[in-house]
Amino acid sequence: MGRLVSLRTGGSHEPWQELGLTFRNATSRLGDVAFVVDGDTPGLLDWTITADRDDTVSVDGIATHLVSVDPGLPDVPDSIGPTIGVRLDHVVINTDDGERTSASIEEHLGADLRRVRDVGRGVFQRFHVLDNTVLEIVSGPHVEGAGARLWGMVLSVADIDALFDRLGPDAMTPPKQAVQKGRLISTVRANVGLGVPFAVMTPHLRAGDEQD
Repeated sequence: MGRLVSLRTGGSHEPWQELGLTFRNATSRLGDVAFVVDGDTPGLLDWTITADRDDTVSVDGIATHLVSVDPGLPDVPDSIGPTIGVRLDHVVINTDDGERTSASIEEHLGADLRRVRDVGRGVFQRFHVLDNTVLEIVSGPHVEGAGARLWGMVLSVADIDALFDRLGPDAMTPPKQAVQKGRLISTVRANVGLGVPFAVMTPHLRAGDEQD
């Protein structure tokens, strides 16, 4: 099973900096994942994952760079505004065929399918797990075009309320209960201009922890 090393998106640095990320050249951090903003076209472009070889492959249409040596993280703060970016909770992948995309992930990344969730109205979620994040595969009639594509991401943060207080309701939705019991989630609004669907959550709860 590999580890997600980096994600690359196109667009401008400025909206991410307004959100609270710090960049060195084109690279920032989302937890323990390097986050690269490089390219003219907004949206997630490709990713890098550790493997037993150095190669570039297509995971059902997603450009995937495999590296045998983890290059490490940029020397920038692991923060998002007033709080810490704890980890990249999950990466969302849209696809016209969930079974095909899951098979490609298993073949190229060695990450087995853990669970399938029927959301209703023909929408399904499939979950794979890398060493440091979850891959959420979404299929359904709302997905246009053939093949899979990196779509969005969710970061867990240490203090979701502090981030919301800083950015305000024009930039973030008020934190609310997530599907996962005991966790809160907030979505960064499209008008912020990230060009990528992006949300933040409170961290996973350990056994015995309670969330107000």
